[in-house]
Amino acid sequence: MSNAFLFVFYGILGVTIGFHCDKTVDHCFTSINIKTALTMNGNTVGQVYAKSRELYKLPKSESLEDSPVIPIPIDDIISADGWNLTRNLITANGTMPGPSIFIYENQTITIIVNNLLINEAVTIHWHGIDQLEHPAMDGVAFVSQCPIMPGQSFNYTFHPKFGGSYWYHSHVGNQRDMGLFGAFIVLRKKHHLRVPFMNQHILQIQEWNHQYDAQTLLDVNDQLYDTSPHSILINGRGQFKDILAPIETFNVRKGGQHLFRLIAVGSHCTLLFSISGLKLNVVETDGFEIVPVVVDKIIIFPAERYDFEIDLDYAEERVYNITKEDSSAMKFHTNDHMFRVLNCPFQVYPQRDDFICVPVTDLKSLGNIDDNDFNAEHVKETNEKALHFLNFGFPGDHSSINGRIFRWPTVAPLTQPSETDTDCDKCGDENTCICSHTLNLKSGSEVTMILLNLGTGAAISHPIHMHGHTFEVLKMGFPEVKNDGQFILTNDIKCSETLSNEQSQCNNAKWRNASWNNYQNIPGINLKDTVRKDTIVIPYGGLCDY
Repeated sequence: MSNAFLFVFYGILGVTIGFHCDKTVDHCFTSINIKTALTMNGNTVGQVYAKSRELYKLPKSESLEDSPVIPIPIDDIISADGWNLTRNLITANGTMPGPSIFIYENQTITIIVNNLLINEAVTIHWHGIDQLEHPAMDGVAFVSQCPIMPGQSFNYTFHPKFGGSYWYHSHVGNQRDMGLFGAFIVLRKKHHLRVPFMNQHILQIQEWNHQYDAQTLLDVNDQLYDTSPHSILINGRGQFKDILAPIETFNVRKGGQHLFRLIAVGSHCTLLFSISGLKLNVVETDGFEIVPVVVDKIIIFPAERYDFEIDLDYAEERVYNITKEDSSAMKFHTNDHMFRVLNCPFQVYPQRDDFICVPVTDLKSLGNIDDNDFNAEHVKETNEKALHFLNFGFPGDHSSINGRIFRWPTVAPLTQPSETDTDCDKCGDENTCICSHTLNLKSGSEVTMILLNLGTGAAISHPIHMHGHTFEVLKMGFPEVKNDGQFILTNDIKCSETLSNEQSQCNNAKWRNASWNNYQNIPGINLKDTVRKDTIVIPYGGLCDY
């Protein structure tokens, strides 16, 4: 291979373009068929096994000596991490990930989703896509639409304004964990011209449990069975221990820029991503361009996206392995080399003394999008302002917002608001309740939200996603981490008038300094070139102001 580099990505089927909208048209049309599929199983060859990065048909006898010498094609087989036992999947068009969709900004797209499942409903959420003028297209069952029942179809039509890396996934149950996801890329007509389309690559990264799918989990007690991930996949491919299954590879040539779109399609693990020996020039997050920042590693939470470029002019010709770690499993160690790490959930990383943390709030917007671009033409800006404190804790081991455990409505509130029960009267400052909670925001107003992770339910750092819209990250408050790894939680928030923050459930938080109710008075707040995102981590013992 002359003057070329091979990147080996441990981790779905090789990413191919499923649909690419013609740049010259205003409206594109495509479709997706939701169907079941199996890992390590081909339509014509049946069950297969992995050996030396190839796949072979499983012989009829127990001995592998009867296997064919010639490997079988792998393009139509979902190998995942090579585990020989078949796992049930729910997919778009029978692949994991589903087909990648490419359109250009300001084009209208219609995607007909056909539910070919036998007994499961489905919806598709277009993650990160602004739906300011198309709220019914957001794809959340019993919120923005009724679910698509078996044998039915639904027409999703929307008009993305902003270029960037997005993705789609099921928003029913845990079908996303069963393989129903794919990349949705909105190309810019003028930007990224320095990186040709052929030099742009998609990296969909996820954790993977090869033993327990959703159906199996209905029949087992997850307290007795280990349902934690066995491996990490990139574009649906990876390996488990010494099983040398097929892996994702990219051939790239020296002398040109290459753009990689890193998308966290998993639902649980926080992952540490790097390409050993190469710097990552991060140019975009969640679909919005930033002033480029060079790092060695990226901590990526579920549903986040980071686009980075690599410059191969100074790289030697060899194989570069992509390294992924589950951040919860990283061990303390000393390394003479200091790594710049983007997106730490703390100012310093408590288990690593070789990390120079670059928090999200250090990122600066490129400033090429005006605030007016986020308003639909018929929305008139008002002078009204609103301030909301939302505590995303886990009191009693239940996920909740201000102690309210979400209950799915029985109808879609967007289309049937008068029939939606949003009564949360049983909720209080120090107790949890179950209800279909709503937060009413006035159109055209300026809304400031303080996202917390405090009180008796404060647990792990975890991401929060805003559907159909984005926000500016004005400031993040991190806990102080002592040398022994202990946390000193932020004291900027007052959880209760009578209880300490550690004793309170923090369902009715407020600023300890009342003057901060005007966010412009908050010390260190960024009002000039703030980064815009749709998914953000809420630090354990900290907060995020947007």
